[in-house]
Amino acid sequence: MRAVLQLIAKALVVTALSVAVWMYIVRNSDRKVQIVSECQVGYVYDGDTIAMTCSGRPDMTARLMGFDTAETKNPGCAEELAHGALATDRLRQLVKRGAVSITRHGRDKYNRPLIRLDIDGQDVADTMIREGLAVAYHGGKRVNWCERLGAVR
Repeated sequence: MRAVLQLIAKALVVTALSVAVWMYIVRNSDRKVQIVSECQVGYVYDGDTIAMTCSGRPDMTARLMGFDTAETKNPGCAEELAHGALATDRLRQLVKRGAVSITRHGRDKYNRPLIRLDIDGQDVADTMIREGLAVAYHGGKRVNWCERLGAVR
């Protein structure tokens, strides 16, 4: 009986290690830049988050790279909500306007795909920042939108 238990334990360890290696490979295979031609914008959640529809699979939430916009889901103040709504509306206008190109660049800390979104060859991050609806963002601490917008708390 003891020998059987030892064999089962060894089999479980080998299985767990195999699963861990495969998970590592799958997770890190996204680190490469990948142009995704079979994906399109399904829905714009806010100024820097969309749902992508890829090859008929259910929508997946993706985070746009290179910029940050004010929050609309859990804003810190009314000014942040209003600014976030402007950014969301503008992103919706942009994706309706021209040819959309999506390039994947790995995943964020919430395991969402990180993507660069181009419209007619123009990076959406550049447009949103130039129009004052976003700030440049490349990870780390995010801007306090309420302070930036001069909101009194």
